[in-house]
Order: sequence, then C-alpha cells, then structure tokens
Amino acid sequence: MKKINLLLLLFFISCSQGAPEEFQTGKAVYEARCSACHGSEFEGRVGPSIDSNSPSASMPDSYWIQTITKGKGSMPAVRLSENEVNLVLEYIKSNY
Repeated sequence: MKKINLLLLLFFISCSQGAPEEFQTGKAVYEARCSACHGSEFEGRVGPSIDSNSPSASMPDSYWIQTITKGKGSMPAVRLSENEVNLVLEYIKSNY
C-alpha cells in the first residue's frame, strides 16, 4: 500500500508543476532550442546553416513558421508558443 501511495504522490507532484516558463527573447529561444543543431552563429552543425547566405534566408515567414512548428525533413517540430516562434524568427533575421 505504501508503494501505491508513494507512486500517486509522485504522479501528482509531477503533474502539478505546470507549464515551463516561456522564453522572453529570440536569442534565449535560439540558444536553448536551435543552436545545438544550427550553430551559435547560424553556421549549421547537425542541421543546415540558416545564415544570410543560406537558401532559407530568402524564404517567407510562412515557410519558417511551418518548418519550426511542423518540422521538415530531419528537423523535428519544435514546441514553442506563437510568441516564441515570432521572437526567434525576428532574432534570426536580425542577424542577416
């Protein structure tokens, strides 16, 4: 019985922690969620470069939003709020 109570307690604690805090800047989103694959300077690593010389640089915002939120090719969908998507897109483009 003690094991069941302990498991229920752990379950309720983990479920009550709420949603993770939202990132407040595009740079914070990029560093936390994008740079591991696309590089700290947008140069590409596991994922392609997304700097001003990349084919993606000339793509419309709708392409970026679709790619970030739905994934494309080997890139998985990234779970971000609409605000975080807009912040990171603005951050990337401001570095062109």
